[in-house]
Amino acid sequence: RWPANSGAEAMVRLADGRFVVLAEGGSFVRDSGGLLFAGDPVDGGKAASFRYGHPQGYRPVDMARLPDGRVLILLRRVRLVPPGFEALIEVADPAAIRPGKVWRGRAVARLQRPVPLDNYEGLAIRPQADGSVAVWLVSDDNNSTFQRTVLLHLRWMPDKQKGAPAKPARPFLIR
Repeated sequence: RWPANSGAEAMVRLADGRFVVLAEGGSFVRDSGGLLFAGDPVDGGKAASFRYGHPQGYRPVDMARLPDGRVLILLRRVRLVPPGFEALIEVADPAAIRPGKVWRGRAVARLQRPVPLDNYEGLAIRPQADGSVAVWLVSDDNNSTFQRTVLLHLRWMPDKQKGAPAKPARPFLIR
């Protein structure tokens, strides 16, 4: 029952077989709908609903599972003046999801210039031997004159303890 063009946008399968699905939600809300499926929804996995609390104006657009069980969540915000996009990456622990409650993440990266800003909608990760995580973002040009397709590679060193402050990613562009 999510509104049109505000439905399921970010999805991830957890190591235990559960699925987390986040609705894109509206631009002026502080949270979006979420579903936690007990198993594969195609096989009849039952869902519990919750809310995903995010900074106002941002919308969740993709998720990826980290080796420690937490997830990275890519959020995007459309800026009207000056026109363009902003992106934010949060880390959140699915073990904290409770039916009917608000689940929150913690910002670990805010994309700012000189990083190319665009309509980032895809997120993939790859754990590295040194404990860092290669984070790949891809933007969608939507066949628009005002957007491009950009592939961005970030490196993030996750905090050693889940409660410890995270250090922001140090972005660089792959040409």
